[in-house]
Amino acid sequence: MKRIFSFLLIVLLVIPALGTTTFASNTVKAKVTESSTYFNGEKKALNGFNISNNNYFRLRDVAEYFSGTASQFEVTWNKTNNAIEIITGQAYTPEKKASSNYYSRSRTYSATLSTSKVLVNGQLQSITAYNIDENNYVQLRDLAGKIPFDIEYDVQSDRISLFSKVPDHAYRVKTAVETESNAVSSYFPRWKSTVSSYLVKNNDGTVSVLEAKKEVTIESYNEKFELTGNKSIPLELPIFGGFYSGENYNYIAFGQENREENDSKEVIRIVRYDKSFDSVSIKGGESYTVSPFDAGSGSMAEAGDTLVFHTSRTRYTTEDKLNHQSQLTIIVNTKTMTVTNDLGRFQKNHVSHSFDQYVLFDGATHVLVDHGDAYPRSIVLNKGDGTSYNEVDLFNIPGKIGANATGVSIGGFEMSSANYIVAMNTIDHSLVKDYTSYEMVGLEKDQRDIVLSVLPKASLSSSSVNHITLAKYVGTTKIASIPQLVKITDDKLMVLWQEFDMENHPGDLKYVLINGEGAATGSIQTIKNFTLSECSPMVSGDKIVWYANNKGSRVFYSIPLN
Repeated sequence: MKRIFSFLLIVLLVIPALGTTTFASNTVKAKVTESSTYFNGEKKALNGFNISNNNYFRLRDVAEYFSGTASQFEVTWNKTNNAIEIITGQAYTPEKKASSNYYSRSRTYSATLSTSKVLVNGQLQSITAYNIDENNYVQLRDLAGKIPFDIEYDVQSDRISLFSKVPDHAYRVKTAVETESNAVSSYFPRWKSTVSSYLVKNNDGTVSVLEAKKEVTIESYNEKFELTGNKSIPLELPIFGGFYSGENYNYIAFGQENREENDSKEVIRIVRYDKSFDSVSIKGGESYTVSPFDAGSGSMAEAGDTLVFHTSRTRYTTEDKLNHQSQLTIIVNTKTMTVTNDLGRFQKNHVSHSFDQYVLFDGATHVLVDHGDAYPRSIVLNKGDGTSYNEVDLFNIPGKIGANATGVSIGGFEMSSANYIVAMNTIDHSLVKDYTSYEMVGLEKDQRDIVLSVLPKASLSSSSVNHITLAKYVGTTKIASIPQLVKITDDKLMVLWQEFDMENHPGDLKYVLINGEGAATGSIQTIKNFTLSECSPMVSGDKIVWYANNKGSRVFYSIPLN
C-alpha cells in the first residue's frame, strides 16, 4: 500500500560536484542505498547513500530527471559565496563532464557534514548536507516543498517515487490498478484502433474511469478526485470493441476473430449492463466478419430505444481471394436487444477502407463520419436511417485509391444547432509526390494543420462544406497532435490539441473556443504541463475535464469555463 512519505524514512538528496567545505570530525559512515527510485513513474538509476538510516541522492540527478517538467530547476555552484544555488522553473544545464564514480553496495564510504550554503531563488535555506567524493548530498524532503515536487514511499517494495508538481486545475490521483499510458503523441497512424479509456459522468456528480485491458476496470472518483471505489468486468469475448454510457444503460462491445469464416460463429456481442445483463449477438454469416473492429476506432450513440454502433471489420474472402476491410454499422433496438438493420457485405453507407468511425444522433436520425482511403477516398458523412443515406464528402483526400497513407486524421465529430463539425488535421498535400500504403513520398516531415470541416444541416452537399484552419503547423518548428472536440452548448465548442517539438517531446496544450459555425471566438490559449490523452474530454459542471495516464501515474485535468 502506498502512502505519503513519513518521518520514519527521511529521503535526502545528493548535490554533486559543487565544491564544499568540510569538517573531518563530522565524518560518518555511508552505505549505497537499497531503495529503488522512480521519477514520474519511470525507474531511474541514481547515486544514493544511506546515512544514519536516511537516504540521500545527488541533486544534479534529480534536476536532470525533473528537467522539462513543472518541477524543473537549475543548479549552479557559487564558489565566491560557498553556496549551492537553485533556480526553480529553469531548465537544468547538464555538467560538461558528468560524474562517473562507481559505488559498491558491499563497501562503506565516508560522508562528511558540509558547511556549503544552499540558496533557492536567492533565499538561504536551512538544509543539512553531507559530502562524499566532492559531491554534496542534501535532504530531499526539505527541497520537496521548495522546488516543489511530491514524494511517496512504498514500504513493501522499498520504492521512493518522486512526482513533478501538478499545475493549477490538475489533480494527481490514486488508482486501484496499474496504469498504462494513454497520452497523445506526435505520431499519426494510418488507421485508428479501438479506444480503450473512457471518462464517464455519473448522476451523483462523481466520475468513473473505465479502461479495457485483460478485463474492463472501473474506478470511481468524487468531486475532489479522490478514489472512492473500483470493480472489474471480465471480457465476454477476447477482443474489446468499445464502450458507451447511455441514458439508462451502459453498453460494451466484445468480439472474436472468425478466420475460418464460420457463418454460425459469434463475432460481435453488444452487452447492455443492468441487472439482467442483456446482450445482442451477431454471427459471422450475417455480418460477413472475419476480424471485428479491425483498423478502426468505433463509436456508439443512442436515441430513445435505438443504439447505433458504428465500427469496422475485415470481411469474408472475396473473389479476388482477399479479406477487405470496411465499416460496419449495427443498429440495435435496446428494448428487445435485437439488430434491426442489414449487416451484409456492402451496407447502404459502405466505406472501404474505413480507418476511423463516429456517430451522432440528430433527432431520430443518425449521422455517421468515416475516414476512407478508397471508396470514397475522403472524410465522408452519411446521414440516414439504415436503409438509405445521404452521403457527403467533407474533405477529399488526394492520392491513389486504396493507398493507406492519407495525411489526415479525425479527432472529433459534433454538431451545433445548424452545422455538423469535424475536427481533424491535415498535411499540405501539395508537398507529396505520391501516396502508397506505407508512406507519403516526398514529405520530409509529417506536420499537420488543425482544421475544421463544417457542413450546414440545411445543405447536405460537398459544395456547402466550409474548411476552417484554426492553427498552422506545416513549415513551423512544432508538431500538433490530432485535435479533440468538445461540445459545451449547441453553439459553443472547444478544440484542444497538444504541441510537440521536432524531436517529438511534448510541449504545451493548446485550445480555442469556437461558435456553432466553426469560427474561433477568441485567441488560441496555452496551458503548460497539461497532457491530452485518448480519453475524450467532457463537460462536468462548469469545467472541461479529462484524465491522462502517463509514466505510471494518473492526472485529472480541467479547464474552467467561467
